[in-house]
Amino acid sequence: MPKVSAHDAAVATVATVLVFVALFWRLGAPTFWDPDEAHYAETTREMIATSDWAATFYNEQPFFDKPVLFHQLQGVTMRLVSDPELGARLVPALAALALVAITAWFGAVMMSWETGVVAALILAGCPALFGLARYAILDTVFTMFMFGGAACLAVAVLRDRPRLQWIGYIAIAFGVQTKGPIALVLCGLTMGLLMLVSAGLRRRLLGLRWVAGLVLIAALSSWWFVYMYVRFGDGFVNGYVLDENFRLFTASRFAHQPGFGFYVQILAFALLPWTGLVVGRLIDDARALLRGERLDDLQIVLWGWTATIVGFFTLSTFKLDHYVFPAAPALCLLIARAWSDLRADPAATRYRASRVGFYLIGPLLIVIGGACWYFLRVRLALPIGALVVPAALLVTGAVIVVGTVFRRAKPPRVPWLVTAAFVVTYAGLILFVLPVLEQRKVVPDVAQWVAARAQDGDRVASYRLNRWNPAYRFYVGRHVEFLEDHAQAAAFFGAPQPFYCVMKGSEYDELVARGLPLTIVYERQGMSATSGRALWRTAPPMVRFIVVSSRR
Repeated sequence: MPKVSAHDAAVATVATVLVFVALFWRLGAPTFWDPDEAHYAETTREMIATSDWAATFYNEQPFFDKPVLFHQLQGVTMRLVSDPELGARLVPALAALALVAITAWFGAVMMSWETGVVAALILAGCPALFGLARYAILDTVFTMFMFGGAACLAVAVLRDRPRLQWIGYIAIAFGVQTKGPIALVLCGLTMGLLMLVSAGLRRRLLGLRWVAGLVLIAALSSWWFVYMYVRFGDGFVNGYVLDENFRLFTASRFAHQPGFGFYVQILAFALLPWTGLVVGRLIDDARALLRGERLDDLQIVLWGWTATIVGFFTLSTFKLDHYVFPAAPALCLLIARAWSDLRADPAATRYRASRVGFYLIGPLLIVIGGACWYFLRVRLALPIGALVVPAALLVTGAVIVVGTVFRRAKPPRVPWLVTAAFVVTYAGLILFVLPVLEQRKVVPDVAQWVAARAQDGDRVASYRLNRWNPAYRFYVGRHVEFLEDHAQAAAFFGAPQPFYCVMKGSEYDELVARGLPLTIVYERQGMSATSGRALWRTAPPMVRFIVVSSRR
């Protein structure tokens, strides 16, 4: 057995601590966040309750938002783990871990073992991965399958290992079963772009067994779409094919959508403090092309994947920040490659902009730490222990500045200091920030209060609860009538059967002013936003959540 060096043992220890803290520590502690996380968890719970593992339902109604694979995987972990929050979040957390491993493997095969490790550590410390791994939605699962499939195809082409293409096709099929045909579209657009810009890649890519691969993808993924059409007919076509795909991409269904630079800004913030390094590498590569130099095939593949992801979702009329997450592994690999090139030749003119980006890592950490310190001391209402986060960032940034600017040191083999700073940062967020948000979330408590008192024949409803409806539905644990206007509310309250209904205080006041005789049986105050705004010292006013009932 080969002897493990002290360096390798240290790398393994640091990586293990970072992954554990970022992805798994206290994973099930917070209740579900509204609206998406609670919505997904409730859909999965209804799948478990009905034993209908082929179709998805929410509040006993067909739910056509996404294919079924994520809910099937989540259903397995929710059945195995008694804690519903932990069970629901295990799937995205485990997928994030697998994505880190895939990134390390791809970097090791295509570049070097050290480069793969650096890329994996950068991805494991990425704020986007930290957030999405702890949020029970499908983005880490989708990215794991799609990027994993694309990585297998890339290795099959660039390292002449054609058998890997079959694993790639299977992974892409699972991506289709996770989020729909978008997985095939993104991979196809990337391959088309690569063939357009590189004759060498075009020749290699055309050597793959594409026809057989597409047949395999269709055989593994099309069953659900056929089954849902046979079972639900035009409802599935309108709800999934048109509303959740075509119209969502092309039609302006939602107001106040971000502009064309939205995803560039998201990635710039998500990659801190490495943003300068990836921008520097982009500038270096662009300058090389202008000089008539040719980028190697791997560099073209990584930039092509990133450009496709960012470009496609930029063209969509509906934008959410996490849509662009599949670009993260490729960008982390580009950063790790720039890191490796600077280690090999710190003074090379070819990497001048990358070197500037490397020198910016320390200053960026100082700026981030200083901003955190200011907000924690002046703007945010958090425990004093939260100051460990800006302290770690400031100290790390200062040490890096000394090492890179004054001593002009080349990058170390592994970014130890930044990795350690991320460990402290995420531990501080988990210990001091999330509990404060949790204290101000009251809808789960209100729902559990109703669930403990409502009898089998009682009707349960919410009135204009909006984004809090999914958490209320999950924690009340029974069918809920979602009332949205005065006429619906009047009909509901006028029926003879006993009821419990939750609403905000402002809605209660309006209904009472309209003459509805309502009796308050329970009341709580909670935050009006499930975002960071709830942490401000001058936070938005707390909202009254009221339960009215015909039972006294």
